[in-house]
Amino acid sequence: MFIDEIKLINFRNYESLKVRLSPKLNIIAGENAQGKTNLLEAIFLCTFGRSHRTSRDEQLIKWDSPAAYAAVNVVSPFGKTLIEYKQRVKEPKTMHVNGTRLGRIGDLMGHIRSVMFSPETLDIVKGSPEDRRRFMDMAISQLYPAYFFKLSAYNKALKQKNALLRPDSGVIDTASMYVFNAQLAGRGAEVMRYRREFIKELDIHASKLQLQISKGRDFLRLSYAPSLGEAFDDETAFLDMLEKSLQDDIRRGFTGKGPHRDDIRIMLDDQDMRSFGSQGQQRTAALSMKLSEVPVIRAAHEDAPVLLLDDVFSELDGLRRRELLLAMKYCQCILTTTSLDGIGDLNLPDTRVFYVKSGMVEYL
Repeated sequence: MFIDEIKLINFRNYESLKVRLSPKLNIIAGENAQGKTNLLEAIFLCTFGRSHRTSRDEQLIKWDSPAAYAAVNVVSPFGKTLIEYKQRVKEPKTMHVNGTRLGRIGDLMGHIRSVMFSPETLDIVKGSPEDRRRFMDMAISQLYPAYFFKLSAYNKALKQKNALLRPDSGVIDTASMYVFNAQLAGRGAEVMRYRREFIKELDIHASKLQLQISKGRDFLRLSYAPSLGEAFDDETAFLDMLEKSLQDDIRRGFTGKGPHRDDIRIMLDDQDMRSFGSQGQQRTAALSMKLSEVPVIRAAHEDAPVLLLDDVFSELDGLRRRELLLAMKYCQCILTTTSLDGIGDLNLPDTRVFYVKSGMVEYL
């Protein structure tokens, strides 16, 4: 899978842009705040239906413009696909696939599969459990679009139950709680089964990468850490736990157990890396986790995702760069950088270099 063309109209700082990409390596160079990351943001947006930088869609519209447009042409073994994002001021965004407007964002999942690696990604290990849940959810939604809908259904039921736990009248409707608990147990058990299998596959690749980058010094293990403990994949046990914790939920005002409280256990030589790992070890683990998405996706779909690298190459040492190079050989890569120093020695075929300045792109 690769992106053949990106088209932007009044998107961020781009008034009008059409860029054709190499199916292999694309280097986007330029100073800070010139629009490099905006190109990656457009691809991310067409992958997931949301920006990785803001939750306010109108911020994507160029200043003093009535609307924004972003489109990517994707080439895969199944043919070509046009994915479009349209946004008007004070109106909700719309996503389109081959000219058809999507009724649900979930219908977008899987049309493009991409892996984003940015400076913020380096903090995935020492970040919050919410960061790691988001990491799981976005990766699994690309692998299995059905997961997106199961997770959405779970979150909807969770929101409705939590509203009952905080009634405006002050009276708790305990009779309705069982209905929502049953929905949470059924949908939540499915969500957690997907997460368990994903982390199991990710662990195989990430542990190998960590050993390679550390020259055999660091043994990394990833495991799924559900808030329900061993009962996480048993719908009946989940429901029973929700019923038994009802009084605690009422006292807290929210549901205390379920996949919305899950985490990933990240261990290095049998110690919790979040507490004991050095900064270098944490960065290597984050790199290993993200790069391991590439073989996991490739194995599931016999097709590699697009690798998006946002100004991280210069932050990595030689060993980490080498692993990025190996990943680039198996997929299309779009890399942003403030300097071409050290990148010319990548020596990969079919490389295309662009220079960005003030929302204008030139071929080099």
